[in-house]
Amino acid sequence: MIVGRISDVAKQKGVLPGAIVRALEALQKIDIGTAKPGRYEIEGDKLFYLVQDVELRTLEESRAETHLKYADIQVPFSCAERYGFALPQAGLAPNDDQFEAKDLAFYPTPASESFIDAAPGDYLVFLPEELHRPCVAIKGKETIRKVVVKVHASLLGL
Repeated sequence: MIVGRISDVAKQKGVLPGAIVRALEALQKIDIGTAKPGRYEIEGDKLFYLVQDVELRTLEESRAETHLKYADIQVPFSCAERYGFALPQAGLAPNDDQFEAKDLAFYPTPASESFIDAAPGDYLVFLPEELHRPCVAIKGKETIRKVVVKVHASLLGL
């Protein structure tokens, strides 16, 4: 997991993977608040983003997930959002495997899960196979405007 602020990307260029920098710089050029929900390509199927309006969930309603082919860059826009995070865990099997169709699987609650709150302007990068639990409400259920950038593992040398 990588955590930062979009406004600091110019200072972080030397330490971030190039694909992450390109993705975050692309987001700096758009008005997320007025963009229509949907998919937008940066570099075809290798690097694209989804503008989403999503209902935040309680911790009990949320599920840990992971991807194999893509890293996620999660960027809350309209309000803060809580995320769960855990490294891949041997023996933890998905209870809803959608890898074939959607590069997505959901898991039971992982051991040693940590939580982080992200404010608008923050970004979190979850690499392939890292368990993450997005869309967790901090104060109460509300709809959040957010962007999820999908970065193909090949762009990260994985």
